[in-house]
Amino acid sequence: MTEPRAYKKFTIDWRIAFGFVVSVIWILAGLAYLLGVLGWAEFLQLPTGDIGSFLEGAFAPLAFLWLVIGHFMQQKEISTNTKAIGLQEMSARRLELHSQRDSYFKLLTLVQSQLGSIASFHYMSVCGPTGTGEMSSEEFVALRSQSETADSALFVRKMISLALYNRADPSMLRAIFYGSEIRTRHSTHFIETFARLLDNAAAVDTDSMICDALLNGSPAGMLYRIVGLVGSGDSLEAVVGVAPSVGG
Repeated sequence: MTEPRAYKKFTIDWRIAFGFVVSVIWILAGLAYLLGVLGWAEFLQLPTGDIGSFLEGAFAPLAFLWLVIGHFMQQKEISTNTKAIGLQEMSARRLELHSQRDSYFKLLTLVQSQLGSIASFHYMSVCGPTGTGEMSSEEFVALRSQSETADSALFVRKMISLALYNRADPSMLRAIFYGSEIRTRHSTHFIETFARLLDNAAAVDTDSMICDALLNGSPAGMLYRIVGLVGSGDSLEAVVGVAPSVGG
C-alpha cells in the first residue's frame, strides 16, 4: 500500500490578497460608473484622447497601489535574504571553526609525541648513566620504544612522579629541572612547546574547555605547571593533590 502523497500547502501573501481584492472592487466600481452614468455606447463615441485620459485616471490609483505593494514585497524579500545570508555566514564560521579544531587535534597528537620525546631525554639525563644511574641505556631504549608506539606520555608521567617524590626538597627539584645546561634546555624547550600548544588551543576554544583540559587534565599540562613552579622557586602544593593519579 502506497503512502498518500504529501502536498505542499499553498499560501498567498496578505498584501497580494489585499491588492487583488481592492483591484477587483475598483474595476467593478469603474465599470458600474461607466455603464450606469456614461453608458457603453456614449463611452465608445468619445474621442480617443478622452478615452485614454479616462483609462489613465481610472487605473492610476491601481498602479500606485501595486507599486506600494511591490515595494513592501521587495522589502520582505530583502529582509529574508539578509537573514539567509546571516545564517550562511554563521554556518561558514562554524565550519571554519570545526576545520580549525580538526587541524588542531591533528597537531595535538604530533606535539604530544614531541613533548614525550623531550621528557624522555630529560628523564634519561636525570636517571640514566650520566645521572643517578637508576636506568640503564637498554632500559631507556625499551621504554623509549614503548613511548613512541603506545604511550607518548610515559616519560612525562615519570618526570611528574620524580618531581612529586622530591617535592619536599627544593634543591633536589632545582637539580632535576635546572641542575645542568642540558636539563635547563629540556625544561625550557618543554615549557615553550606546551605554551605554543596552549596558544593554538585558545584560537579554536570558544568555551575554554580545551585549554582547561590541556592545562589541568593532561600529564603534559601537569608537568608544564611543575616546571614553571620549580623555575619560579614556588612549592608544588598546587599539583600535589593530583599525585595519586600519576603513574610511573
